[in-house]
Amino acid sequence: MKETTKEMSSPPNLPLEMVEEILLRLPVKSLARFKCVCSSWRSLISETLFGLKHASILEASKATTSKKSPYGVITTSRYHLKSCCVHSLYNESTANVVEHDGELIGRDYYQVVGTCHGLVCFHVDYDKSFYLWNPTTKLQQRLSGSDLETRDDEFVVTYGFGYDESEDDYKVVALLQQRQQVKTEVKIYSTRQKLWRRRSNDSCFPSGVVVADKSRSGIYINGTLNWVATTHSSTWTIISYDMSRDVFKELPGPVCCSRGCFTLTLGDLRGCLSMVCYCKGAKADVLVMKEFGEGESWSKLLTIPGLTDFVRPLWISDGLVVLLEFRSGLALYNCANGKFHYPVAHSLSGCRDAKVYVKTMVSPSDR
Repeated sequence: MKETTKEMSSPPNLPLEMVEEILLRLPVKSLARFKCVCSSWRSLISETLFGLKHASILEASKATTSKKSPYGVITTSRYHLKSCCVHSLYNESTANVVEHDGELIGRDYYQVVGTCHGLVCFHVDYDKSFYLWNPTTKLQQRLSGSDLETRDDEFVVTYGFGYDESEDDYKVVALLQQRQQVKTEVKIYSTRQKLWRRRSNDSCFPSGVVVADKSRSGIYINGTLNWVATTHSSTWTIISYDMSRDVFKELPGPVCCSRGCFTLTLGDLRGCLSMVCYCKGAKADVLVMKEFGEGESWSKLLTIPGLTDFVRPLWISDGLVVLLEFRSGLALYNCANGKFHYPVAHSLSGCRDAKVYVKTMVSPSDR
């Protein structure tokens, strides 16, 4: 009996390639336990490349709201940082909200720059620096040399965070827009080189274009960062930065409606660029670009009646129940019956910003 027990507790005698394929499809909690099985498993799971492969596989399961969903939502307010599982928001009457106050550098003003591969990038008001943080593993890393001093009376600064696959490099993009003239300066921070690089306005950002205030941080889609902007003729456009090619370009927007739109909001739904188009006093249309970069692929996904304030869809289930970010918190909208539900009205009320992230093993200290 003792010998049988010993054989059952030993790692399976499988080729390492097959073991990797199995491990890549497991949640973070299981991987953390399986690091203790043997030295070869620990080494494999700890590899940077394994973490990136694992994140890519998990990102393919965005539509699910089951208990095994690998996705969570991070929210910020003035001095508070909280998170919650997508499954909990959709399936529990009282969502299980985790408070992370003090896990970074203490209670301070956090600005969410973006999320990618399970890493959340913050700009912290206290020291003007940027931090990478994995809310699943609790690991964090201050980005050395990332301090970016700007004068609030001179510039409006908009950020973006994403992954440059061609250089295996996470980057922060800062758009510094001068208040007194239509001119934008671009600075790009490399987590590998640990420094900022300045781009010339003439060879980089489209001239005569102003990033819209409500676009917030850039939306990371398919290796690009995207912002809503207006041209000198006050027409809407989408500015897209290709992180691998290091170029900016304008993307075609959708033909929203005949009544006219007074503001637009970009987002990410199921890995597609999304846009909320507000029609005065009537409704908010949610559209998605099914084929990135193809203007003809814009398609209306749903309509939310009676909305004239800022709202961003964060998630949509297979049953077309949409998780929305409002100024006052989060809500679920059921497209089938047209009803709103506020599952976390108290614990997550007053959140300033909300981002969906995937639960991965990617470590910010690898940068």
